[in-house]
Amino acid sequence: MRRHLLILLALGAAAFFVVWQSQEIILAYYLLSAIWLLPLYYFFREKVYGLLAVSAAGIFLLHGWFFRIDPHPRMIVLWAVQALLFAGFCYYHWELKRFQDRAQESKENIRKSLESFQAKYQTRLNSLRHLETQVSSLMNLFEIARDFSECMDFNTLAEFLLKKLRSELAFEKMQIFLMPRAGQAKEPAIIKIYSMLPEGVQEEERVLTDLEREDFNAMIYAKTMVRREERWYFPIMDGNEIGSVFAIHGIKEEDLARVEVLSAYLVLLIKKIKLYETVRELAIVDELTQVFVRQHFLERLEEELRRSIRFKLPLTVLMLDIDHFKRYNDDFGHLVGDATLKEVSDLLKRNLRRVDIVGRYGGEEFIVAMPETRVDNAAEVAERIRSSIARHDFQVYNVRTKVTVSQGITVFDGEIAAQSEPVDAKAVASELIRKADESMYRAKEEGRNRVCLHKDIKRS
Repeated sequence: MRRHLLILLALGAAAFFVVWQSQEIILAYYLLSAIWLLPLYYFFREKVYGLLAVSAAGIFLLHGWFFRIDPHPRMIVLWAVQALLFAGFCYYHWELKRFQDRAQESKENIRKSLESFQAKYQTRLNSLRHLETQVSSLMNLFEIARDFSECMDFNTLAEFLLKKLRSELAFEKMQIFLMPRAGQAKEPAIIKIYSMLPEGVQEEERVLTDLEREDFNAMIYAKTMVRREERWYFPIMDGNEIGSVFAIHGIKEEDLARVEVLSAYLVLLIKKIKLYETVRELAIVDELTQVFVRQHFLERLEEELRRSIRFKLPLTVLMLDIDHFKRYNDDFGHLVGDATLKEVSDLLKRNLRRVDIVGRYGGEEFIVAMPETRVDNAAEVAERIRSSIARHDFQVYNVRTKVTVSQGITVFDGEIAAQSEPVDAKAVASELIRKADESMYRAKEEGRNRVCLHKDIKRS
């Protein structure tokens, strides 16, 4: 406001000067009156319309006073020129203002466009960095997956997964659920589960929880992955059935793509391990009785003998033979005989521990190795087996029969063996089997359907 008053004061001073000079020379009015347009233009540009009106009124009065002194048409021409000049100033100001507005608008649009391009550039750059990270992570996963081919069993696979993926993925827990084979499932079905936790791998066999069963039913229906809160389940199909399931808990949303790649590779790997285990089982398990074949039993017996010597523990070998089985086959046929063999095998396994090793030694002969078992306990187990089989009704097709078994027992004392020279486990295994077989034939000679200890054994 002070600046505006100073300009108005300057206008007054210029008017006074013009008036003062024009009293002597009227030419001063014609020469100097044009400067009055400058304050008018200034007030117009600054939009100080009050002072503009005051200044215009003052200038109009001055022009009237000078017209009274020199009433000549040239003065009217001067006023017209000054009016046109002032209009030209105003038009110039208006055009300049409009140009500046357009320039400012264009500048603002360019600024917004630039900001938009910068934002898009930054977004693309972040996206490229994210993709680069994802690609790098996927490459690491492929490198890890390539090493999975070394895993030939599920326990090794679980340990390998935990070791290799701990640095690649943030997760709380991973699990592999191995579903029972078709035709083997019982109610409730027992599932084998390998859990990979920060503290290590845990192996367990249990039934599914209600929540897990609900999720598995959803996978069976959809035949695709299922998510429940922080848990993701990836089904591995075996035909139209779910053969196994890979589950991961507590992963981030952005890691899902990598887990999908991992699960896709695990499909092939788990199928390969299952196939390998099937082939291995066919090689070591008797197809009819589902116990170990003779050769594999001998290998396991040698392993247990070495362990017994190392820890100075006893080990009992039991040989079992079905009485008069040749005549049984002749009377009822081989189909009934095979079914009876299978049932005898089932009864035998029910009366043994999980750690005991069972094998089919011959046509109707079975052999059992019982680690950490002394003669008295072994005799009790053998008697329980004998009684269970003798009391059992074998219902095969439309034939109902009974069978009995004869058993022979011998015991290996690991504590005594540990005190002697290095022991040949293979030779000891052959000797134990010979003694058990000899005791079994003595049981047959004494009337069958009984248990005999080897003659060298004395009960405690």
